[in-house]
Amino acid sequence: MALYTVGDIHGKFSELAQKLALLPVGAQVICVGDIGLGFPDSDSAECLTEVDEVARKNSQQVWMVRGNHDNPAIWYDQREVWNALLTNVRIPRDIERLKIGNVHVIMVGGATSLDRSHPGRIDGHNWWYNEGVSVNAPKQVESMVEAYGSADILITHAAPIEAQPGLDRDCDSFDYYQEKDPSLAMDVTTERELLSEVLVASQARTIAFGHYHVSLESHIGPVRYRCCAELEAWEYVKRSILPPLPSM
Repeated sequence: MALYTVGDIHGKFSELAQKLALLPVGAQVICVGDIGLGFPDSDSAECLTEVDEVARKNSQQVWMVRGNHDNPAIWYDQREVWNALLTNVRIPRDIERLKIGNVHVIMVGGATSLDRSHPGRIDGHNWWYNEGVSVNAPKQVESMVEAYGSADILITHAAPIEAQPGLDRDCDSFDYYQEKDPSLAMDVTTERELLSEVLVASQARTIAFGHYHVSLESHIGPVRYRCCAELEAWEYVKRSILPPLPSM
């Protein structure tokens, strides 16, 4: 069973539908956040009708992790309503686990917006004060692992502190917004450190994320870090514990 992650959508639902049409029939697809749900033109499940129809036609299941450009209330309070109106698109819990074939997946939503102090960002309209990763995420993920075993892949929106791209990638944005938002750099750093704790708790050897809009893979020890660019589809293949047999 094919498993793909797809990078930030940002409300480009028709483009997402076109992307799904190119993926294999029966694929499991996990969007890594910044879907663009909860804005004035995307505050009901009808905005995902085209995506749902393509997924249903292709027998695909599409899971949507929350990013910072998503209304947390949809994941916290409204997910059952949205899921009742959709068939093949799913709004998971903000911290959720799945078993897809022989792959154990853990998903953790949320991230901090660098431009949260921009005058155009209005709480409850196009920005949400509770956008960040839950501070309880490491403990919840640890409990999942205790109950169900190590994750094969962790899927988040932002990245752990050690992942690439690093904090220096956003230094221009930090410099610009820091004047009006003095705690921004510390909050982003703390959140990425929190995601490092989540990764350790998950025991995963692969983490996929978005948020930074680049296609980039890096490795530290046994862990693979995969950043997905906007609308990029990346196929996850579970790595064997044993090396392949030599050819005869």
